[in-house]
Amino acid sequence: MTQEEKKVLFAKFDEDVAKRSKAMRVLLVLDQTFNVLVWNGSQDETISSHIGRLKAEGRATWFDKKICCFLQKLEYNHCKNSEGE
Repeated sequence: MTQEEKKVLFAKFDEDVAKRSKAMRVLLVLDQTFNVLVWNGSQDETISSHIGRLKAEGRATWFDKKICCFLQKLEYNHCKNSEGE
């Protein structure tokens, strides 16, 4: 890894720490962990993002749709808005 790549990586880390509280970062890690354990998804993706992609591809299960329905009560169109997180 070059020095420039390290600077970019550290800047991203500093930005994330400034943007999210410690508690929110812990919740994000738990979210990503359950995405791996339950949905066999990427370690860098949240459950909402994973399910949003599955819905867009037409591959979401009834359980995935129920999760999105629940999350929609917290934030309108949450799974769609979360794609890429």
